[in-house]
Amino acid sequence: MAETGRWAPVALVPFAVMTALDANGMRILLGTLGRPVPLARLLPIRIAAEALHMTAPAGFVVADSATAALLDARCGVPLGEGAVLAVARKWLVMRAHGTYILLGALCGSSMLAGVSMRLLGNRSLAWAVGASALAPFGLSLAFGTQFHGKASLGRLYSALGKLPWLSIRAWAERSRGSAARVDGHLSRIGAARSATWLATASFLGAWLFEAAETCLLVRLVGGPLDFGFAIAVEVGISLVRSVANVAPAGLGVQDAGYALLLQAMGLPGQTSAAFVLVKRGKEIVWICAGYVLLAAMRRPSVAPMASGTEPTSARLVRRAA
Repeated sequence: MAETGRWAPVALVPFAVMTALDANGMRILLGTLGRPVPLARLLPIRIAAEALHMTAPAGFVVADSATAALLDARCGVPLGEGAVLAVARKWLVMRAHGTYILLGALCGSSMLAGVSMRLLGNRSLAWAVGASALAPFGLSLAFGTQFHGKASLGRLYSALGKLPWLSIRAWAERSRGSAARVDGHLSRIGAARSATWLATASFLGAWLFEAAETCLLVRLVGGPLDFGFAIAVEVGISLVRSVANVAPAGLGVQDAGYALLLQAMGLPGQTSAAFVLVKRGKEIVWICAGYVLLAAMRRPSVAPMASGTEPTSARLVRRAA
């Protein structure tokens, strides 16, 4: 750890690149909705949302809600379009994640097989990691069904309008216009094939930089500078991370998973512990930065409404901060 000291700030760089690539994917998707939001405005929002993701239980729900509110308050993107963006991002992030797991399982197959033999006495871990790509691909396909221009929400509200309860029929009738607009947004994103593949590539780049970060951190604590080693660790830990998704930042479970895998791959226990400490230290720095940005973005930068009332999204942002 003593040798890591002067190089410790370098550990912050990969996360910045990962977040910028993720924000760029969002920028591309917003462009398909006719909302050309600059990357410089999206990046602080993405860092703040990631801080919420890492600290709140089931943080992805809190992060998506805060992102929609911040986009409305800071960039003039209506909350409805922010919700559509969250669904589109999930669709493409899952597609990219499945690809990343497959790449990792292929690049690190021999290393995962060796770990599996030492821990389990067979080679099942490598196959299990590769098979785990089916989960994000399946989720991506499920989300993707909303982007085929089939007016799914419109049909749902039409069905609700035929129910025998008057209050539900009246609510469905009032909401039908909003449903049609959401269906239109979903169709526009789905029709922009080149844009969605570019966004997918940007999200995949973010996943690959996660492995690059692990590669750098392992080297900083005295391990090998080996990208194949790092991506094998990350796709292996993805199984653990999916189990610990509800806990803030996978606290405890993810740490134990890193320590176990790194030692099984040949790193000394002291080096594995140092890796976990440096990784958590890096996360704390970025969490603090995210909350500072969230506090700075409490006031909306877009023009207030004519009535002088505060937008709902601005109130949501202040509560989150």
